[in-house]
Amino acid sequence: MGRKNGVTPSSKIVGDLAQFMVQNSLSRAEVEERADELSFPLSVVEFLQGHIGIPHGGFPEPFRSKVLKALPRIEGRPGASLPPMDFEALESDLRMAHGNEITPEDVMSAAMYPKVFQEFKEFTSNFGPVDCLNTRLFLDGPKIAEEFQVELERGKTLHIKALALGDLNKSGQREVFFELNGQLRSVLVKDTAAMKVTVRCLFSSLDCFVSSLKSNYPDANSTLNPSDMFCECSLFSLEV
Repeated sequence: MGRKNGVTPSSKIVGDLAQFMVQNSLSRAEVEERADELSFPLSVVEFLQGHIGIPHGGFPEPFRSKVLKALPRIEGRPGASLPPMDFEALESDLRMAHGNEITPEDVMSAAMYPKVFQEFKEFTSNFGPVDCLNTRLFLDGPKIAEEFQVELERGKTLHIKALALGDLNKSGQREVFFELNGQLRSVLVKDTAAMKVTVRCLFSSLDCFVSSLKSNYPDANSTLNPSDMFCECSLFSLEV
């Protein structure tokens, strides 16, 4: 990776590469040798392209060339080739997309990290101002019969008590019962921990048979050896 300063965002790049190596059981020698065939994290690729500048002493070669192949490279300081930022236009776009409650901090965040900012706004749109919760409540949720307070702003505090969880319905939701400032309330919440797996069989004698464009698929009387290939699956996306 070259001789670079270990601070954000370069420290994240080092962490992404380290996790990639651990998850794939790769040594340094293997990474350097197979750099032209491995699928590196995006942060590593963008670093080698020069998105955050050039480290002291330059990039390591031939590692960089193997990873980038024909991808474009930025020479010199990345900001020197960028057009001037129109912060007023950006703020106007953000207000149209997310409402009028856009702060100067939001504008700066969107300017520097547009994708991360968009993901953050989508998250808060779904779950609300979770920054008002303490760490345990955010990560684990409240225990049944637990009372806690949420300060939305100065002088506006909600008193909440968790009461009960309903059964899982056909839509994968549970009704959550709680008290809000002493009043009984309930809300439907999607239970992401409840997973339903559908198994599809390959035998034509079964009702759940899924046909294939390939011939010679096995039937109930077929004998298969461990090395026989009888199915080929091309997967673009999978949701469970």
